[in-house]
Amino acid sequence: MPQQTPTQRAKEQAAAYASVFAPTPLGLDDGTVIEIPPHPNLRMLDDEQMQAYDELLFKVDTECDREPDLLIPEQKLESGIVLPAETKRGDLLVPFRIDGELMKPPYSVQVVQCALGPEKYARLRAGGKSAGDVWRIWNVQGLEVAAREANDPKSVGGNGAVGAVSR
Repeated sequence: MPQQTPTQRAKEQAAAYASVFAPTPLGLDDGTVIEIPPHPNLRMLDDEQMQAYDELLFKVDTECDREPDLLIPEQKLESGIVLPAETKRGDLLVPFRIDGELMKPPYSVQVVQCALGPEKYARLRAGGKSAGDVWRIWNVQGLEVAAREANDPKSVGGNGAVGAVSR
């Protein structure tokens, strides 16, 4: 039996404990069910899907149109320290566009295509569902992760309550 990768072990453990990091079943109109992986930012995709997502991020960073760069001139503080001039890269124009033309398909659809892969995305569409259905699942997962962080004293922004330590 082939040895599992760390990602496969993490997926298995997430499913066993009903974690927000586990894939979520999505029922299609034809009665079949596909599993929706966690959002790609959580890095729980198969290697091929992760590569496709990273390539999409690279494309957005290098090819999408942006606001003009912001030039910040040299500044001298009252303490005498001189902050050098710098250029801050302009924000991406939303909706994303390349050379003035809207990105097609839209970025949000391409993220879903990357996360599912071509075969599963085709099944999603043939089953009467869309990228919006996947984003609804991811939005719920995002809220669950945020709630976990808010209640975790070890997380930045956590409630800070530390339980008693027994000896």
